[in-house]
Amino acid sequence: MPIPKTTVENSPRKLLRDVVYDKILAALRDGTLQHGERLNDDELVQWLGVSRTPVREAIAKLVDIGLIEMEANRYTRVARPTFRDWTNAVRAFSGFWESCARWSVPALTDAQATDLRKLVDRADAAREKHAGDYDARLDAVREWIIEHTPNQLLTRAASGALEQVRFALQPAPRFEQWDIADVFDGLREAVANRDGERARSAAHALSVAMEAHIAAVATARGEHVDTW
Repeated sequence: MPIPKTTVENSPRKLLRDVVYDKILAALRDGTLQHGERLNDDELVQWLGVSRTPVREAIAKLVDIGLIEMEANRYTRVARPTFRDWTNAVRAFSGFWESCARWSVPALTDAQATDLRKLVDRADAAREKHAGDYDARLDAVREWIIEHTPNQLLTRAASGALEQVRFALQPAPRFEQWDIADVFDGLREAVANRDGERARSAAHALSVAMEAHIAAVATARGEHVDTW
């Protein structure tokens, strides 16, 4: 594993294990740690500038969400996801996010509703322009809703599934489903009325678009995809 010349700085707002987790996760996202690569505790400790304990705690968390594989006394390595793993992660995330939308929107304060509306508007504007940051803008909406879901079980499940989506195919295939104005219109209406069911319906419309995305990526890669 390459050893970048960076270290983790402990933050008073976060436990050290969480800071280490974020650092390793970033390396998984950007390909510094590659699929199938074996991980060595000593190298990770040297790279991150911390003790073994927070490294092992972070690794255990990444094992739980399927990004790292570990077998005692044999290996610790970055997972080798397949196209089916990516498909399963996209579908699982879509289901979790529908539930997050259903439960988060009715609980919004006025200030939170304003913040979410701004994110929705930015994502919709990127869609209309076919902008290069469309994926990132849409992710910002989804992540915000996940973070504001008043059910931590859903939050953890959705966050883990989203990381698997990002991790499984690198580079991540662009989301180019442009004709989904109904998703953004539905979210605006749901937020304005604090309507959880309307939010879930809008989120489901995005799930349908994600199925079209899966099919397009499968065709481009020459992969077979199971239909639901």
